[in-house]
Amino acid sequence: MFAGCGLLRDAATAHVDTAARAAGRELPAERLAEWMATGRSLPLQPDVAERVAHLWADYVLFAERVLAGDSLTDSVRVLAARWPDARRVVVGRFHEQLVTDRVKLDSARLDSVFAAGDWRFIRHVLLRVTPEMTAEQVAGKRKHADALRARLAAGGAWSEANAVSDDTLARTQGGDLGVMARGETVGPFEEAAFALAPGDLSPVTETPFGFHLLSRPRLGDVRQPFDAGVRQRLIARMDSSYLRDAEERWALQVLRTAPALVKRATASPMLFRLSDQTVARFRGGRVTVGDVVQWLDVLPPDVQNQIAAATDDALLGFARTIARETMLFAAAEEAGVGLTPGELDGLRAAVAQDVAAVRTALALDAAPAATERDPVAGRVDVYLDAVVRDPQGLVPVPRFLADRLRQEGEARVYPAGVARAYGLASALRASLDSAAGRAPAPSGGARL
Repeated sequence: MFAGCGLLRDAATAHVDTAARAAGRELPAERLAEWMATGRSLPLQPDVAERVAHLWADYVLFAERVLAGDSLTDSVRVLAARWPDARRVVVGRFHEQLVTDRVKLDSARLDSVFAAGDWRFIRHVLLRVTPEMTAEQVAGKRKHADALRARLAAGGAWSEANAVSDDTLARTQGGDLGVMARGETVGPFEEAAFALAPGDLSPVTETPFGFHLLSRPRLGDVRQPFDAGVRQRLIARMDSSYLRDAEERWALQVLRTAPALVKRATASPMLFRLSDQTVARFRGGRVTVGDVVQWLDVLPPDVQNQIAAATDDALLGFARTIARETMLFAAAEEAGVGLTPGELDGLRAAVAQDVAAVRTALALDAAPAATERDPVAGRVDVYLDAVVRDPQGLVPVPRFLADRLRQEGEARVYPAGVARAYGLASALRASLDSAAGRAPAPSGGARL
């Protein structure tokens, strides 16, 4: 099964006195309650109490390793802590290799593609018409378009016509719309574009957007942008074909339970961070619920919100996307594509900088006090004392490094203990507020 199951059992049974355990140390529910009650900058909410417990576990694991002399910058941890960057580089280089091997576009082929005319480089000038315009205003736009065409047909400069175009994006590109194919635009525009011979200018063409003048330049005038546009389309075609073949070759399968598992991961990411339940599999690899949580971490908040409210079909698609990315990374490794020593050193330097920041925040380099029996627990306790009072000073253990440390060491957060801590904190804060004559603190506040 998976790690979350143990936590769910704990929530209903034992560990009411312990909020978390890490590296042989315990966080008593009473201590967590004290932090929540006295940290008035924090909203007194169950999820915030859970977050503080997880922070404590992360810091204990981190401090325990650092005080044991571990730099935390070995290659395995670096690749775990910076996996999005590492994968982006490796998969990107693998893609470049595929493009080099499979996308061939020499001068002769470019000439042939242009002559065939299935893909066309088109420019246009637009005089926009909107629904609120009167018939007289629309007629004025048409008259203006006719005048522009007459000037162009008589040898006028395209740049002058383009200067009055209402398509602001195309106007900045000289009116260029790039390479297009049939089926990609509205009917009248497509008919006009595909009726043009090289060097031709279209009649005034009306679409729901307004009045257009279209031009199809000769290849000699647009060879470079036409090459770039055709190459982009060939790469997209290659990508689609490669992914389709790769899914079959690697036997990629997204499980029917994937939508429900993704929903759980989205709703309770901290609970399922280390879950190893399978969401998708392929030859030699798989995607777990824990992997999904890590992907959620690198997505913008608005995308995370969309996933939380997505349909089952959309969640299946999301799971397939993650599985494809994971499969592509495996394919890159199989093809011998990896990070260069310089790239690995760059990632190591970034992790070392992160480690140094947390190390400084926890004062791990300070000499231990004579009365300090456990420097690990003592430094973490002092630091969290300060953080709950001023969350702006929070320096978290980098998320993916924390995940790696949890995989290596003992760490558990007990929902039953956290729930008890929240109850105790609520009573204690109410008592403190009453004794000080304060109104109850609002539910909002700084987030950790």
